[in-house]
Amino acid sequence: MNDIHPDILELLTIRATEGLNADQARRLQELLTEHGVQDTTDLDLAAAAAANAFGLESARDLENAPETLRAKLRADADSFFGPGGDNVVPMQPQPRPTPRWSWGWATAAALALVLLATTLVDFDTSSSVEAAREELLADAGDAKRLPWATPVDSEYAAVRGDVVWSDERQEGYMLLTGMPVNDPARSQYQLWVVDPERDGNPVDGGVFDIPAGTSTVVIPINAKLAVSDPVAFAITREQPGGVVVSKGPLLVVASAG
Repeated sequence: MNDIHPDILELLTIRATEGLNADQARRLQELLTEHGVQDTTDLDLAAAAAANAFGLESARDLENAPETLRAKLRADADSFFGPGGDNVVPMQPQPRPTPRWSWGWATAAALALVLLATTLVDFDTSSSVEAAREELLADAGDAKRLPWATPVDSEYAAVRGDVVWSDERQEGYMLLTGMPVNDPARSQYQLWVVDPERDGNPVDGGVFDIPAGTSTVVIPINAKLAVSDPVAFAITREQPGGVVVSKGPLLVVASAG
């Protein structure tokens, strides 16, 4: 499979997703002519598919991906489609002949979504929830860390962990170990944030699930309203999707005092 010049790929991605201005369109035509690439709609599809497959803000970011990942993309596409894309069978008759290079590239880019899903998860570890929690603890000067109190309910007696929250960033995370698994079709856990500066009702902190086979989870707090100085965080078990006002009981609580 032919490599595509990164400047061409970047401009094609912009054209497929945002549209080009006059200068960008002129530059793209110059590059296509210079590198002997025929301009087709399939190239736009290939560029957009590649950008989506890698979660790229810019197609140029593909250059920063590990060489092993890029090599695997090329090898998988060449192996599956053949050197010129001869193994690609259209689902229906095509209205016009499509150059084999551009068709093979577009299809290979789409195939990358399936072939490399697990690899891409590992590639983006910098944005994991665990890393975000650690970053908040390290960099947010006002970050508070409240441990979960030992639950009274025997079903939750083994639950341990803490809540990390920053008022300035309006960002926080729950660390839970030993939390019982829930069936999302029957019930979900819901977090409540107690802020004395607001009205009498706690602020909804979002619903979440504990999947089977997990012992420790880190969950982002999704406060529906801004909170200025929360004094407690509490978890209840509610109907799927959560509720506006909980009737309790409070299963796990982290308090500032």
